[in-house]
Amino acid sequence: MASSPSSSALALPLLLCLLASVSAAARFAPADNHLLTCGATAPAVLPDGRRFAPDSGCAYTRLRSPGPTLPSAAPNAAPRPSPLHAAARVFSCRASYDLAVRSRGYHILRLHFYPFEPALASARFHVGAAGFLLLHNFSASAAVVKEFILPVHSDVLVLTFVPESGSSAFINAIELVSAPEELVGDIGTLVTRDGTDRTKGLSSQVYETLYRINVAGRKVTPFNDTLWRTWVNDERFLVKTESSNSKVWSFGGRIAYPKDSRLMSREVAPDNVYNSARSVSSQGKVTWGFPVPASSRYLVRMHFCDIVSKALNGLYFDIYVNGQLAVKDFDISSATGFFLAYPYYIDFVVDVEDKGTLKLAIGGSKNSRSDEVSGILNAVEIMRMNKTSGGIDGDFAVALDMEHVASKGIGEFARSLLCGFIFAGLLLILLMLVVRLRTELRNNGAAWSWHPMDSGDGKLARAYQLVSTKTDY
Repeated sequence: MASSPSSSALALPLLLCLLASVSAAARFAPADNHLLTCGATAPAVLPDGRRFAPDSGCAYTRLRSPGPTLPSAAPNAAPRPSPLHAAARVFSCRASYDLAVRSRGYHILRLHFYPFEPALASARFHVGAAGFLLLHNFSASAAVVKEFILPVHSDVLVLTFVPESGSSAFINAIELVSAPEELVGDIGTLVTRDGTDRTKGLSSQVYETLYRINVAGRKVTPFNDTLWRTWVNDERFLVKTESSNSKVWSFGGRIAYPKDSRLMSREVAPDNVYNSARSVSSQGKVTWGFPVPASSRYLVRMHFCDIVSKALNGLYFDIYVNGQLAVKDFDISSATGFFLAYPYYIDFVVDVEDKGTLKLAIGGSKNSRSDEVSGILNAVEIMRMNKTSGGIDGDFAVALDMEHVASKGIGEFARSLLCGFIFAGLLLILLMLVVRLRTELRNNGAAWSWHPMDSGDGKLARAYQLVSTKTDY
């Protein structure tokens, strides 16, 4: 019996609601998800559905500063790229946010800056968090989001702003989100002029995200990413690529992630970046160039997913990092465990000295079964690593004193201060007693001296004795 039109019309919305609830349940649920709109008096809601609360009055946030922290509102007539740009918190002197942390480990920290008035555009300041100097002598001339991935080893993350002398600091919005364990690995491939080598310790570094590239695909917005990231198209980063050597691919099938894998999940990268790719022929080479700050070390994560082959072991290609051959005859089928449409990534560590450009490339191999398609690339991430133990840009004489105070706790600091006052008071009293005693002794014509003294049993014992001495004034 066919269903009536009314029952079909009712079933469709129910099915959509069910799919939406299943999708929502599958999304990543971080233990810490602090979203603050700074200086605002009302919450801000983004198109991806996230709600940012005002920074004043939050139970998990405390703002501390010895000087005024002034909220500033953007003019109503001015166009704003985001609801987060309607207000800002302005600091005339050093200030800190204390953000409560439920789960220690790696966190994603995003700082939103939008100078909607000239005073904000001329502000120059430093930003530190978790004991690291993240931004040194920073200024924003346009809307910008600075993203960092950093380890948090305490129950409170202290985010500190320090204005340059005679200037001010500001912030429009703050995101602090727990990162999944699989997002940051510990082992990578170090690429140098002398070759490649295995390197460890990546899981203890601080990273600043510079680029997230969706190769040959459309822009991916936070609405389609479980970690609310943005991936942009690679077209403007291509360097002298001939169309005969490269081809764009699009995939409408299902991306298969390894079950219960601690290395690959949709939190590492969403389906959208694996559904597109740019290929290279067996005789060709495709190169991308990215402007980066010189004299820095970078983590380059290259994402691969074979969405072009109809059979396994068909693709073999070379991978180049900053002009150096990093991988020869890469076999993506073996890397993924002999599956098609399975995502995979490789982490490369490379130093960029003085040129300030990081180049990545894939080149064809004669071992490929097809002359038309030899290798592919789906996505790229480039992250700047901390140069020293002190920060991204190196060690600078920036007084992030509030970090130290907060790490000890206000109560402990107050107790230490009280003990210091008590000790100083006791020392002062002792000095006053010594001075008074010496004055009395001078007045009585007596002083301290060594003198033999009979112990009472016929033996002489050496002891302190007060004897009279003549004092000339």
